[in-house]
Amino acid sequence: MKYHYFYQSRENKSCDDWIDARDRGDAYAQLRRRGIKPYKLLGRDPLPWKRWTAIAVLGAALAGTYAWLALRPAPRADGLADGFVRHQIYGDPAIIESGSANGWAACGFDGGERVLSLYAQPGKEVRPPKDKAAAAASVDGCLGRRLEPQDGELTEYRQMKLMVESMKAELRRYKAAGGTTPLYLDRLQARQSQEVAYYRAAAQEVAEARLRLSDEALSALWAAKNAELRAIGLPMLKDPAE
Repeated sequence: MKYHYFYQSRENKSCDDWIDARDRGDAYAQLRRRGIKPYKLLGRDPLPWKRWTAIAVLGAALAGTYAWLALRPAPRADGLADGFVRHQIYGDPAIIESGSANGWAACGFDGGERVLSLYAQPGKEVRPPKDKAAAAASVDGCLGRRLEPQDGELTEYRQMKLMVESMKAELRRYKAAGGTTPLYLDRLQARQSQEVAYYRAAAQEVAEARLRLSDEALSALWAAKNAELRAIGLPMLKDPAE
């Protein structure tokens, strides 16, 4: 990294020069060894690698959570899937907003399916149910039926139905292995919280990098973070140049 430094000479003249250094601390250390005490040091700092490490650790934890909740495509003859991958609903923003606001009523969900729909899209903030026992009983009550596609059904509704149906299949497998529905809901909540934290960390990283990186480097960082987010179905970060 190049830093532009300003200092007063022994003759009390204002001087400036440039120095190559790993980071701001290294620049100050080099100047101290030269007997120079800069009153100003300008330059873009490298990314805070400790924070990148923290994000990597969080990503590993998130991946670990996905290991037990892996949703892999497993299409059935009726067009639904037992392992449809969770993702952001794509389509008309107005339809998606309306569906989220009314519990996707147009999909014909019952109470348990509405609970699962809250956790269908990765990275969405979800408040834990006030009565977890009642929510779990409601979810258990929806496991005995299948959501079927409808002629002319909107793509947005079909996507949500696919994800909720896959979560029901996932819960059936989880219970068959000895798990319980309340614990499953706890794990859904934990996964959602981890996704939100991961997204926020990525957004903060890009926002802070705007003060240190060139436009080209910032754009590369933004693209890399969006690639990571897209891989786990999280929302995309807005272009920092906008």
